[in-house]
Amino acid sequence: MSIKQAIYTALGAISVALGTAGIILPLLPTTPFLLLATVLFSRGNDRLNDWLLNHKYLSPYIHAFRNRSGLTRAQKIRVATSFTVMFGVSAWLVPLLVIKVGLCGGWLFWMTYLYQMKPAPAPAQAQPCIVE
Repeated sequence: MSIKQAIYTALGAISVALGTAGIILPLLPTTPFLLLATVLFSRGNDRLNDWLLNHKYLSPYIHAFRNRSGLTRAQKIRVATSFTVMFGVSAWLVPLLVIKVGLCGGWLFWMTYLYQMKPAPAPAQAQPCIVE
């Protein structure tokens, strides 16, 4: 492995870590970091790229973006909640009224955009195994 590939692999690993943290933390986006990781891994380590594209929990974010299949209802609720918390805390902490109005306008824009996004089909539920 060349130094260039090692750097791409290390940056890809950092992107995966940030994307994974973004699943839990409301202020950190998930999909952009995972997309960046696929680009970096594709240049640095094919094995890790394949792992990421076939990962049980992380690959749906990548495939939903690539296929433009939209967000599921649960994902939309999670995004809307994190945006509302982020913009609400920011508006509460900022002392200037003009910035508060701008934050409210930004929140309204992104909530409208999120609402108008094409919904993805809900993931299929596992069927119970009935043994006769």
